[in-house]
Amino acid sequence: METEFVDSNGTFVKIDHAPKEIGYAANEERLQKQGEDAFAPDPDGLVLSRDWELYVEGRAVPVYAAPITNGGPLSFASLSFAGEPGMIKLIAKRKTRTESAIIRPLSLGIEAELAGNEIHIPVDRPAKMIVETNGNTERPLFITLHAKEEGAADQADRRVKYYGPGLHKVSSLELQTGESVYIAGGAVLQLFVPEDETPVITSDWAKKPNYVDFITANDAENIRIHGRGIIDMSMLDWHARKAVLLTGCRKASIEGLTIVGTSHWTIHMSNCVDSSIADLTLIGYRENSDGIDIVNSERIRVSNCFIRTGDDAVAVKAMDAPPALGGRDIHVSDCTVWNDKVRCFGIAGETRTDIFDVTFENCDIVHSTAVWTEEVGSLCIVVGDRGTISNIRFENIRIEEERQHAMICLIFKDRWSVDQEPGKIKNITFCNIAIPEGVSSLFQGSDASHMVEGIHIEGLVIGGRQAKRLEDVPLKVNEFVKDLTVS
Repeated sequence: METEFVDSNGTFVKIDHAPKEIGYAANEERLQKQGEDAFAPDPDGLVLSRDWELYVEGRAVPVYAAPITNGGPLSFASLSFAGEPGMIKLIAKRKTRTESAIIRPLSLGIEAELAGNEIHIPVDRPAKMIVETNGNTERPLFITLHAKEEGAADQADRRVKYYGPGLHKVSSLELQTGESVYIAGGAVLQLFVPEDETPVITSDWAKKPNYVDFITANDAENIRIHGRGIIDMSMLDWHARKAVLLTGCRKASIEGLTIVGTSHWTIHMSNCVDSSIADLTLIGYRENSDGIDIVNSERIRVSNCFIRTGDDAVAVKAMDAPPALGGRDIHVSDCTVWNDKVRCFGIAGETRTDIFDVTFENCDIVHSTAVWTEEVGSLCIVVGDRGTISNIRFENIRIEEERQHAMICLIFKDRWSVDQEPGKIKNITFCNIAIPEGVSSLFQGSDASHMVEGIHIEGLVIGGRQAKRLEDVPLKVNEFVKDLTVS
């Protein structure tokens, strides 16, 4: 049975079952430790979880397991409303003793109910939630409850590259104008590199070969990459392929999929306009497995994504030099991030051209745990090249845990910098941000000609109390910052 529809007191949900070829890890101890290696592929590929079970009305929902950097493996599951949303009860069972449970992000307001070793989760709307047990973050369960799927593809349409339920071994796909890729719920695409495939780069900076990326489109219009299936990249060598690279595209959309084990950047939009990314679940552990990178693009919308990867979660970049557009009119909303390694949201590093009019709003950061360098944290503007970053707004964002910096505006040089001249940061607003007690923020310019200026912090809540003055906010500020206000 590939798909099952379940009636929960008049609310119907859709369960997509796992391909029969997907089994359990051959070595659970190896799976647990796999995420500690930031480079190596996972030899088993996607497997089922031995840690968790998930049910709705007594019907099992497939639960998979994937390596993560800390405290793994992570288990994940997804299901969908089949019609209008209504109240349902999910029952999650951890294989070990459960003494307490919490549902994150806390903004969902979902209270877990314990019944013996069962965790009852009442939910009445589409949601992306994390189940943590016994007061720790190890071996969590990620649950994606989708809205009803709209616009599923027609298998007979020649413009559609269609993958139905089951396991598919795939190398790469290229889309032209008007074409789409549809990966149905219950489908798992397991990526590989054929022995005779020639790399497009023989040896990159990490001395690794790069092959053509999995799904690509160049100067295409009206393309769509969608469905409720899974793309499994975990068996690829490090840096072998990105999951999606769209270059110079218009009116492109990516939605609904789960992508795990990314060997390089996951979603890369470069020089794209009028495009959207929505309802993705991205899970990765390897270095450079960025979640979503929006590069030299304008009028891009990112919404309702669920991200835990081995690098930046959602980053806007400008890698092309002038006269290329750096970035403009970009809106990121309603996303949930757990970041182990680098940054959660912001402008990151490669900033060769001006980036402006970017908004991040109504997002949750459940954990941000990287401490290996100063320029990591939750809400970050890190300028490594000569571009000016201006009119950036972070609004209504809730940070539940941050171990380094909550807010960063920093001009500096690192290994990724290309331009000798530093850049500038101007007119940045942090509005209605909630951060834990004792978490500092970092604002540092480069010199008197390359300043951080016009930083406005409004409605900041620290550990539940309102920050009313500059003195209320733990800050690391140098002499090249001016017009910093708290209100």
